[in-house]
Amino acid sequence: MAIYDLAVIGKGLVGSAAIRHLTVNCPELNVCVIGPDEPSNRKTHDGVFSSHYDQGRITRVLDPSPLWGNLARESIARYPLIESTSGLRFHHRVGCLRATDIPERVLEIDACAARFKPPHRRLDAAGCLERYPYLSFSDKFVAWDEQGEAGYINPRQLIEAQLKAAEAKGATVIREIVSGLAVKRDGVEITTRVGQRFQARKALLSAGGYSNTLLERKLDMPTKSHTILLAETPPDEIERLRRMPSIISSFDNPAVDSLYMLPPLPYPDGKTYIKLGPSGLDERYFDTTEDDRELIPWFQSDGSAVIAAKMKNALHRMVTDLKVISYQTAPCLITYSAHGNPYIDAIVEDRLYVTTAGNGYGAKSSDEIGRIGALLCATNEWHSDLERAEFRAIYADGGSK
Repeated sequence: MAIYDLAVIGKGLVGSAAIRHLTVNCPELNVCVIGPDEPSNRKTHDGVFSSHYDQGRITRVLDPSPLWGNLARESIARYPLIESTSGLRFHHRVGCLRATDIPERVLEIDACAARFKPPHRRLDAAGCLERYPYLSFSDKFVAWDEQGEAGYINPRQLIEAQLKAAEAKGATVIREIVSGLAVKRDGVEITTRVGQRFQARKALLSAGGYSNTLLERKLDMPTKSHTILLAETPPDEIERLRRMPSIISSFDNPAVDSLYMLPPLPYPDGKTYIKLGPSGLDERYFDTTEDDRELIPWFQSDGSAVIAAKMKNALHRMVTDLKVISYQTAPCLITYSAHGNPYIDAIVEDRLYVTTAGNGYGAKSSDEIGRIGALLCATNEWHSDLERAEFRAIYADGGSK
């Protein structure tokens, strides 16, 4: 049985960040990260899936929540280091346009802009139209055109960059599905689906929506389906929209869907798509407290046709005279916490720790979330200016540690 000082369970965005930070900050430790690779065929795969199997996630600092703005700022500041260390490019500085007609949201984002001062311009609807003539907003909208480091990241490439940098510093990457996790007197025992066993003095659980399937005491962590729309764009549209930023738009109208949108991105199938997703729409909630049986058919599906139809309408309202060759939909998953922040906490002191629940915002901030969780697990100390209580684990039985 292989024995490690510390094992990270889950090699998604947060887990891959955690393992890199362990190799940088705790080089004396023998560490590993365990998690499966992306399946070659989603439709037939019956194992663990991840929502990071995608080409684009919006990155920016401006956010209604100061905590999330802080996590994003700290993560974004390290993107250049991760790219130069790994030799992989994942960060694309196309800007991010955040638009809303909700008065309280305007106040929140103005406060965030004053706090963090990212390079941006505050625009009204006329200013948006002047700068982005292919976009349509009502006269009631206010927008923040964030430049600098804002834009999008390729989550697949970010994970590979984190893992490549960690492996170069001695970390072991075990590309298997974890099926069992047991806390022992002298450490943690980890079992994989193919029957391998590993022992570690400590473990950091970072398995997203699958985390509860490995915990005896379940976290309060609602896990919800999420459907994304991919609109294939022809070459002339790619050229017309080549300066299009990432977009987040929230509406003060229950009949109109709030949304996020990425500019035309190349995908592995050789096509270029605009990616669109809903914000705040109720979809299906899954029971992941015991196993992942409900998740498998969802990830093998094409998502919700009802949500897809709404997204098509929203896309053509937002982008004027848009030409689309074809549409595809894909399933995604959002894992929430009880307080809206990630869970970064000790489950069993000096043995098992957790960092999970991205609440739909975790990709851009994953490096800082992984760093805090990794150092908490390694040192049992809180290495952040943010309040530890804001990240405490809350359990499904209503209690906390």
